[in-house]
Amino acid sequence: MAANPLEGFNPNLNQNLWGLVVSFISLAAAEHFKLGTLFWFSVVISVVMTLSVGITTYAYTVAYWKKKNA
Repeated sequence: MAANPLEGFNPNLNQNLWGLVVSFISLAAAEHFKLGTLFWFSVVISVVMTLSVGITTYAYTVAYWKKKNA
């Protein structure tokens, strides 16, 4: 067993996914510390980032299928 369980773990996330991760972390912190303003800001950013990830995933999928079927 490795001494470091994260050895070899190299997350390769794009800008949209990092934004989503940060927004969910801030949402959790707002819930934990009962911070109303941060909570609503995090909700808005989480929705925006979720939409962004969805749109990006759709665009990549369409481009992939077009390239594969060409």
